[in-house]
Amino acid sequence: MFRTAIVGLAMAVMMDGAHAAQASHQFSCSGNMIEPTNLAPSPKMARVILSPKNKISLDLGQGDLKARVISDNKIQLKFSAKEFVGEFFHYTGDLFLIYKSGHLARMTCTPN
Repeated sequence: MFRTAIVGLAMAVMMDGAHAAQASHQFSCSGNMIEPTNLAPSPKMARVILSPKNKISLDLGQGDLKARVISDNKIQLKFSAKEFVGEFFHYTGDLFLIYKSGHLARMTCTPN
């Protein structure tokens, strides 16, 4: 009976952990847009949602953008959208958006 209770408790903990691993992660990001012409950096804000199954949603203040995941590992998530390629670093919360126009947005993200 004791063994059955331990096994049941262990299964409940594993199911709860699996559910948490599948939850979306939301971040608020702030930083600067760096101009290619060496003008003064301008402030940039974003909201990022990392969902299970490699889905990313970005809101840069103009509505949600859907991005396509290029690669994802323990260190870096790389994705692309129409105007830029993005890199999010899981350990530090750094977010880089590299625009086709030559602009670079560098932001630091914190979990919501």
